[in-house]
Amino acid sequence: MNNNLYKIFFTIIFLSQNLSAQLNDTKFLPSGLSDDQTKVENDSTSTLSSDVKKNYWLPAVEVVGLNFAVWGYQRYLSRQNWAAISWESIKNNFKNGFVWDYDGYLINQFWHPYHGANYYNTARSNGLTFWESAPYAFFGSLTWEYFYENERPSYNDIVNTPVTGIILGEISFRVSNLIIDESAVGLERVIREFTSILIDPMQGLNRMIRGDMWKTGLPRKRDNFSVVVSTGVHNVFFGSKFNDSKSYLALRADLNYGDEFSVSQHQKPFDYFSLHIEINITQDDNIVVILASGVLWDNNIKLFNTSKNIIGVYKEVDIHINTVYKLSATSVTGQIINRIELSPSVAMQNYLGLSAILMGGTNSQYSSEYGKDYNIGPGASGKIGLALKVKNIGEVYTNYKRYWIHTLSGAESEEFVGLFNFGISYNLFAQTALGLDYLLYERYGDYKYFPNTSDANSALRIYIRYNI
Repeated sequence: MNNNLYKIFFTIIFLSQNLSAQLNDTKFLPSGLSDDQTKVENDSTSTLSSDVKKNYWLPAVEVVGLNFAVWGYQRYLSRQNWAAISWESIKNNFKNGFVWDYDGYLINQFWHPYHGANYYNTARSNGLTFWESAPYAFFGSLTWEYFYENERPSYNDIVNTPVTGIILGEISFRVSNLIIDESAVGLERVIREFTSILIDPMQGLNRMIRGDMWKTGLPRKRDNFSVVVSTGVHNVFFGSKFNDSKSYLALRADLNYGDEFSVSQHQKPFDYFSLHIEINITQDDNIVVILASGVLWDNNIKLFNTSKNIIGVYKEVDIHINTVYKLSATSVTGQIINRIELSPSVAMQNYLGLSAILMGGTNSQYSSEYGKDYNIGPGASGKIGLALKVKNIGEVYTNYKRYWIHTLSGAESEEFVGLFNFGISYNLFAQTALGLDYLLYERYGDYKYFPNTSDANSALRIYIRYNI
């Protein structure tokens, strides 16, 4: 059995390499694209020693192959009923059109976007730009909805999969490129390539097809980024009651890619982005948070003579997963950011943002009446924050974000969720700080057919932070 698997694996790689070579031929490209024009633009992500030629057809083949592989697993190994497709089911999907589906929160709000990120990165890792890669995510999602399920296409999937997937895909593509270094040798090279595959599987596949995975290159220029990791204790007080609480081990990582205030360097989408990942672990529960924001467009504006000011449009995703509350939002955000140097050692930075939520979700005690574990729909959000930073000492900061989600699927309602935090950190050493956070989660549900709801939970978190 193992020998057969190896034969199948290397046969696929051999055929993929030949297919890649054929599809890279100019005669297979759209008219007007010559060999010179197929070189990827010299942007901040084109720092690998081997230039990647644009290939429009191979990612389309890979999207189809990805869908077919996932469907085949679900149909013949997992034996899922929804994967038992036929020509009749495909015809019915086209005839009956879209509905809201009843899949769980984790599947719809995380795994579908992850799948969309892989669609997107089939194109991104074949030399295409941000905007050129986006249609492949929509193509993959649409074909899946119509052809690979015997259930009707889903409104929420056609938003969550490609739109959120593009955000996660672009970030994973750029982070993967930060790790890859073709001048590395030996164990370091193996570790780098393996890690980059975990972050961006489709880039790993295409590097394998092209032979870049074992190609020796020149030392590469590393893009500007910073990473902050922290760990500590996260204690949640349920209903904001101090006698009803639970303690978690907190692990966090914050990545800032590019310089937020270097607007002139933001030539392409996501030339600046931030990523926050948080995992809080206890014996019978986990709290997972993923927050990502990438610039689509920004510019300097003049407000005060002593300050730096930015106005911009950002693409954002917020995902909160735990047993107490669930919250997700895929948004387009307009934001103003301001930084004032109060003295040579003291700076104040603040922001104000308004978002259109393309698709959001939050859990509800009444959604089970409709066969769901959360309510879903579009909405809006607003956020405000302020940080006072004292050089070589620490900072004080506060943030508040308020969400409104209009339920289109679930218990008909208007859901309002607020997230507030206040914190202080003190620098112990040059790159190490001790911090304390207070967090408040509060929500209000205005229901049409059920009694309104209101609840709140608070938390204290103490942590050690290290700047890499």
